Amino acid sequence: MFSKNERLDRTEFTRYFKIGKRTHSDHFTLVYSSAPLRAVAVVVGKKVHKHAVDRNTLRRRVYAAARRVLDIETGVTGIYIIIGKPTAKTLTQTAIEPEIKTLLATILKAR
Repeated sequence: MFSKNERLDRTEFTRYFKIGKRTHSDHFTLVYSSAPLRAVAVVVGKKVHKHAVDRNTLRRRVYAAARRVLDIETGVTGIYIIIGKPTAKTLTQTAIEPEIKTLLATILKAR
């Protein structure tokens, strides 16, 4: 999990959600905005899982995968919002990390 100052609050989330650049995969959407610091948010809606326990489990798995991928890349800054799609509920823990890695790779190449 990311520390408190590496996560977005509601007002920041709304602002960056509107102005960010989007990239899509089969299971996730990544919204990116450049910033001097690094901040990450993960959203898993009710369309993905009906029960909050399942949504929170998927959200924690995505946070962990994003943490591992972003820690490998040194000096990576910016605002990252990862949104789960309904197909994301079929992913296992080991399948989430390559998805996140490809999304981040497309954003980092575009910078």
